[in-house]
Amino acid sequence: MALHKSVHKSGQVEITFNWIYVLIAGVVILLFFIGIVFKQKAASEEKLAGDVVRILESVFTAGGVSEKTKNFIDTSGLADYTLYFRCQEGAGEFGIVNNPARIENTINPVFAPSELQTKKLIIWSLPYSLPYKVTDFLFITSINTKYLVLGDGNGFADEFMDATEGFTRERVTFTDLQNINPGAIYHLRIIDLEGVISSLTPIPENLARARTLTAVSFRGDTVYYYQKNTDNEWEELNSNSLVSIISLGGERDAAKYAAIFAADAESYQCNMQKAFRRLRYVTEVYAEKLRELETHYTQQPLPAGECLAYINGFTNNLVRSVDLQMAYAKLCETTFASCSELLRSASDIKTINNEMRRQCIPLY
Repeated sequence: MALHKSVHKSGQVEITFNWIYVLIAGVVILLFFIGIVFKQKAASEEKLAGDVVRILESVFTAGGVSEKTKNFIDTSGLADYTLYFRCQEGAGEFGIVNNPARIENTINPVFAPSELQTKKLIIWSLPYSLPYKVTDFLFITSINTKYLVLGDGNGFADEFMDATEGFTRERVTFTDLQNINPGAIYHLRIIDLEGVISSLTPIPENLARARTLTAVSFRGDTVYYYQKNTDNEWEELNSNSLVSIISLGGERDAAKYAAIFAADAESYQCNMQKAFRRLRYVTEVYAEKLRELETHYTQQPLPAGECLAYINGFTNNLVRSVDLQMAYAKLCETTFASCSELLRSASDIKTINNEMRRQCIPLY
């Protein structure tokens, strides 16, 4: 009898263990199939994200070659995605946050906020010349990124408002900042044309409620970048380096607009390095043309007069200025602080070229 009970009890234990094994196996199999479903979903999302990034690359490329045009792109289907833009050591990258899909770009200067989440993208390009055209700068922003233009900037505020028709922007005074309501704006950027914002400037309580709040402050030809930190105070983003506007000025100054649309000092300098790399290549082309002009005027039966002097005779001549332009452009690719020297050679080339237009074949 005792033996029968023991066998019966042993059988119950065996059955119990069998059910446990079945349960464990069932859970493992269920988790396996759930894992497959999630992997397939993740793979589908990654493929979709890759397609989105490639399509955006085509849109940005088209926008970059459409000189002086603004394009408003409906991205309502991407409203749940957050696009990011970054640039480091002369190489740009954009993609979708928390997704491996991305595109790298070492050629075209692209100036944009660090992140955008929007139903409508705005794409705008302006030519950058130093003094001849170097490349087109591409500016990317969104309809829910608002620009507050603070101050006059010797008339630049009027120019900016006229040039950015269709953008979300508003001219304000320092007092007006106390009453601005960020609302549903994704990113609020202050364009400080008077240089009044610094790390010691208090942020009004209403502005501090903005999801993202940044500022770009102009003090002469030097630019400072700030963002709101976790303590609701301005934090400088210049990374201990001065950012200078490298341009010959004038209306629709691409380098100045680039400073406005760039996320921060690092992004601005990185994309400008792309422009300086392109400047070196373009200058090589003009240097070849200059050698042809020199040969042309040297072989003329009659003295070429001032035309040849402009090329290689005067103290400030094109051969010397173009050589310096080449050297400075190469230096600027790695050392942004030295780029101010480019303005000297570019200004000399522009002056000599204008003189040559009177009676000689100009360089450009």
